[in-house]
Amino acid sequence: MKKLILLFAFVFLFNQISVSQTWVQKLPGIGMWSLVKDIQGRIFAGSSGTIKGVFRTSNGGDTWDTAFIGGASNILYLACDSSNRVYATYGANGLLKSTNSGNNWITIPDSVFGNKTVQAVACGKNGYVYVGTVSGYLSRSTDNGLTFPDTALSGLTIVTITIDRFNPNIVYVGASSTSPSNTGFYRSTDAGLTFSQNLNPLNIWAIVEKNNHNLYTVTTSTGYAFSKSTDGGLTWTTVSSLSGAMRGACLDLLENIYTSGNGGVFKSTNDGVSFTNAGLTISADQSLSYQNRILVATSGTSNGGVWIYVDSTISGITNSNTASPDKFLLFQNYPNPFNPGTNIRYQIINNSYITLKIFDILGKEIAALVNEKQNAGIYNIEWDAENYSSGIYFYKLTADGFTDIKKMVLLK
Repeated sequence: MKKLILLFAFVFLFNQISVSQTWVQKLPGIGMWSLVKDIQGRIFAGSSGTIKGVFRTSNGGDTWDTAFIGGASNILYLACDSSNRVYATYGANGLLKSTNSGNNWITIPDSVFGNKTVQAVACGKNGYVYVGTVSGYLSRSTDNGLTFPDTALSGLTIVTITIDRFNPNIVYVGASSTSPSNTGFYRSTDAGLTFSQNLNPLNIWAIVEKNNHNLYTVTTSTGYAFSKSTDGGLTWTTVSSLSGAMRGACLDLLENIYTSGNGGVFKSTNDGVSFTNAGLTISADQSLSYQNRILVATSGTSNGGVWIYVDSTISGITNSNTASPDKFLLFQNYPNPFNPGTNIRYQIINNSYITLKIFDILGKEIAALVNEKQNAGIYNIEWDAENYSSGIYFYKLTADGFTDIKKMVLLK
């Protein structure tokens, strides 16, 4: 019996070690809450607790430097635009803004936002910045945060703001409150000037969108519904119930769904019908996907930091399926229209020499994104069109006799 107990203990310890090795803790002991990435691949993390600041990495989280430190308020939300501007919520002190990727910062005071505590921020189409406050409203700027003349959604505590990946005029907002009348999901079709009524009356803390335009939300409301909409957020169904309150969500390159919150990080490979723990059981805040990595912000003096999981089945920009793809495919880029970055995804069925090229409206080749032999699998690559003008462009995939061309729109 003693040997049996020791065997169980060994198996349990081995499993715990195996699980712990799948996640690596960075910035240990610093309570983290927010995460965002910019178009150049830099990732920013905002802290809460004793140490308040913004941290930055340019190599997927392997090493970090300090972009801002010694703040007076927690950094609960971050946003980046396509011109190296970074915005960080600064609580009762307003909004932090950097115009050079976090090297220097200015403070936009809370008086600009009705003396309300700033909770959420997002960047939309060129020049548009959205700021959500506690028991306040949504403020909108159309001049890169110089002024915020427009307000909407009065009386709400806005905890998340998401721009539609395919249409920058569509803005989604999540609100949270102890009062059911002040919770919910709200939708704008005029770039945040006006909003719909409450379309999903839960405490909405994260909103994600798949390539097929389906939307998903996580909540801190009792029951912890994982909700799905197939019509742009107009109607919602409960797909499943999560094990606890969730405050973050993201998609990996295969569009598997990750949620983060009480109890850790959870993964679904079946569109949210079921979730399993992804190997991290520390209560978590926001999450972010970057190439083949999942990054999660966690609080606390020992467990706090940014935890990183590297999916070994996905190499670099490559999505390697467990089953071989059965046909060549070129997917529609996303977002589309875009400014200035977009993602192009394609699938190849055998080891082939691949070219992926960009052409302008006149048919002139302007960029070659891929020109090499690749193994069978699904691939995703980003194109940064910062140096190109607004207009219609085409991208062409050629692989082992297969050719496909699709159109995309750069809108600055």
